[in-house]
Amino acid sequence: MPLRKPPAGNPVWLPAVLRGEGLEPVEFPGWRDRGHGTFKDIRGVMVHHTGSDRATAASIATGRTDLAGPLSQLHIARDGAVTVVAAGVAWHAGVGMYPWVPANMGNWHLIGIECANSGTSPSASHRRNWPDAQYFALVRCCAAINRHLAQTSARTIGHKEYAGRTQGKWDPGAIHMDVLRRDITEQIRPDFVAMRTPRPPVPVGEYAEILLHRGSAGPQVAELQRRLKAAYAAYAGDLVVDGVFGAETEVAVREFQRRYRGLTVDGIVGPATAAALRLRIL
Repeated sequence: MPLRKPPAGNPVWLPAVLRGEGLEPVEFPGWRDRGHGTFKDIRGVMVHHTGSDRATAASIATGRTDLAGPLSQLHIARDGAVTVVAAGVAWHAGVGMYPWVPANMGNWHLIGIECANSGTSPSASHRRNWPDAQYFALVRCCAAINRHLAQTSARTIGHKEYAGRTQGKWDPGAIHMDVLRRDITEQIRPDFVAMRTPRPPVPVGEYAEILLHRGSAGPQVAELQRRLKAAYAAYAGDLVVDGVFGAETEVAVREFQRRYRGLTVDGIVGPATAAALRLRIL
């Protein structure tokens, strides 16, 4: 994907771009006029955790007694709800450096995303205490912004990568940034592949009688879970194979449907989705 000159001005396009990614962002009152000035140019995205699972979008908008808000442009709750908090510069990066970011100038060049999460610890395993809804909302937000800016996922960085040495930052905790960037790449790639090569209709054939949905149970559900877990580990690697079609299975199915062009995103495995998955029929 060719890079273009970073755009100047504030990202008032955020809500539209996020909706284009299938998200339903909430626009916090006054977001368009909130900020500490205007971006010099936008070079990428910086990801954070708030330090608390309960941090609200309002707290990011208003800030703290020692640091005035906004503290980022976006807030992602644990249920995956995305809120656009500000369009202007936010105090989220601070002192630090990264190869393509001017030293100590991250606030004026990077869109900040604060996720309501404790971070667990600097050494926590990837996605520990990160609900699927929150993590995949983060992936979609980053992909939407990177795509809009004609960037690759390399333009999404963690606060710890920019300010770990200078400030001792370790956020986002329990997020391995290389893994996150791979997931963002997967999120971006289908869109561009689909633009070049239209996907042919999915043959249903042997799958004509398949219908699995929330509440279904049995060996066929277990086989579905195994297929998702093995073939689509980026977003279903932690799926429990228990033969019960619950909330986590539905999330994984929806994510597969969203990434596979031409499928209805409804969380139900009917003939078309089963065929696209190449699900083994029991």
